[in-house]
Amino acid sequence: MQRFIERFGALFGAVSIICLIVVMAIEGDPPDVSEKTAEQVVAHWVDMGDGAWFSLWLGILVGILMLLWGLWTSNALRERGVTLLAPTAALGAVCIAAGMAMDAASRLALLDAAEHMPTAAVVAVSAILQYLWVPFLFGMVLITVGVSASAKQTDLIPSWLAWIGYAAALILVIPHPISFIGFLVFAIWLLISSITMFRRAGAAA
Repeated sequence: MQRFIERFGALFGAVSIICLIVVMAIEGDPPDVSEKTAEQVVAHWVDMGDGAWFSLWLGILVGILMLLWGLWTSNALRERGVTLLAPTAALGAVCIAAGMAMDAASRLALLDAAEHMPTAAVVAVSAILQYLWVPFLFGMVLITVGVSASAKQTDLIPSWLAWIGYAAALILVIPHPISFIGFLVFAIWLLISSITMFRRAGAAA
């Protein structure tokens, strides 16, 4: 198993992003608690179908893959002489994986028991889901800055891709909802970076 991760770990980031896109397409956005009534929020979760359960478990897979990618990337940075910034990929991946875990736990509670929970509790948990982008933001900034700042030393990604990483990090820290563009740029950056790192690490092996 370890050899498999060492060989293909760089691709886990790309796979996780593809799976995340599928999850978002199935789930959609949680109801806006500032615009919907409590009854509408409860009805939203009660009426969710089997696809929501599938996306929930797929989201857990996303968190696991992201965490493994972060560990692989941190190790790759360390092997190429990076010291201070080497842990950033793993730490960023932990933030994203924790966000996915909280998202899954919240959705599990709502899908399983929304109609039996107090209305105020359903609205509160749904509101948490609506604003759960914060740990993802922390993780994305750590990953893009850490990997991009190490690009020249490690040659894992080209310099032009490093600049896209910096741009993604900058956009991410602009107050919401503009930062949403940064999420899209990060997804493209991670997809390309994962494939590039896989090819370059394999060529260097």
